[in-house]
Amino acid sequence: MLHTSTRRLGAAVAATALSAGALVAVSAPAANAGMATNNYLCVNAVAGTIPVNVVTDVTLPPTAPAGFDVPADLLDVKNKVTIPNQAKALFTQFGVTKVDMTDFKLTLGEGAVGAGSLAVAPAAFVDNGNGTSTADINGKNAAFATPAAGTYVVSAPVSYALIATLGNGSNAEFVCTNTAAPTSVGTVAVAANESTTKAKPAKQPTPLGKKTKLKVVVDADNEVPSGKVKVKKGKKVVGKGSLNAKGKVTITLKKKLPKGKTVVKVLYSGDDYTESSRDKKVVIKVK
Repeated sequence: MLHTSTRRLGAAVAATALSAGALVAVSAPAANAGMATNNYLCVNAVAGTIPVNVVTDVTLPPTAPAGFDVPADLLDVKNKVTIPNQAKALFTQFGVTKVDMTDFKLTLGEGAVGAGSLAVAPAAFVDNGNGTSTADINGKNAAFATPAAGTYVVSAPVSYALIATLGNGSNAEFVCTNTAAPTSVGTVAVAANESTTKAKPAKQPTPLGKKTKLKVVVDADNEVPSGKVKVKKGKKVVGKGSLNAKGKVTITLKKKLPKGKTVVKVLYSGDDYTESSRDKKVVIKVK
């Protein structure tokens, strides 16, 4: 499959899209709010272990198009992060200027959905009065593409890296691991894109005694279709081929056609990102 971020880009306004911290319907109704709470143990060889609680607030669209190229900085990424006050004091002690968890990624099925900048200064953590402090670590999404058609569970990551930037400019990395199975935020259905199949004879008319060649083009939003194409006369397959990287194929029919008009239909079988389609009536002239 070839992503087509420049093709159909205008459809972004009306399409449903996903992001790392927030799966958002750009203009789709009936979005479903979801929330995931996950506890991590973040370990650094020098600083030791810090328990980190992350509450991710998301909005799940009912559907999203398969293979849609979501541009960067389109959607909000929201996480509410809670750490012990001792950890905040430790950041102050070591002159930490920034706490970065950009590596925190939700998973959509088996694919990771990258986040853009997710960083705050330690001063952003506000004391809760119970020995912990909380900060909103928000940002924008990085560019990504939605996966193949199917229903996917959206979950918080099993692990991620938390980077503390020290006053001297060096970094201290904490490896954060989920203390339980990642919490599922919910599910989202990724839908295959509709396609159109158009076919026409390479020559019209085909010279009598020569095999007819059909030029076939299959088009769809978001993806260049791939897969098989068949030519049928009635119920009989009279030719077949595979789409190239541009969604096109030239099919030579198996047998020579008689003089006059012959009507065939051309069927595209679809792929993981694209629905099947057909050109129901292709008229071939032979003389």
